[in-house]
Amino acid sequence: MSRFAIIVEFELLEGGFDIFHQEVLKNGEASKREEPGCQCFDVLVPNKEENRITLYEVYDDEGAFQVHLESRHFKDFSDRVSGLVTDRKLTRFRVSNDG
Repeated sequence: MSRFAIIVEFELLEGGFDIFHQEVLKNGEASKREEPGCQCFDVLVPNKEENRITLYEVYDDEGAFQVHLESRHFKDFSDRVSGLVTDRKLTRFRVSNDG
């Protein structure tokens, strides 16, 4: 079975970067610590773009991603940052080079 990956691109409200960045780092750490199916949670900050953050996440499978979406730390994160996000794009992938 192939691993499951997502890329989430967030466009942020002017001035919301610092708070969002802090919150997404906490969410990523909790995901890696508390979710056995979360293999990778990288927070990517584009050079010279102050209102964008991209996440790259890899899970054992799509079921593990669904566990992530139901976790308390994810729901708390979503509540805390909802007013800071002006646009969000989520792309789902299967990892094709898995044996």
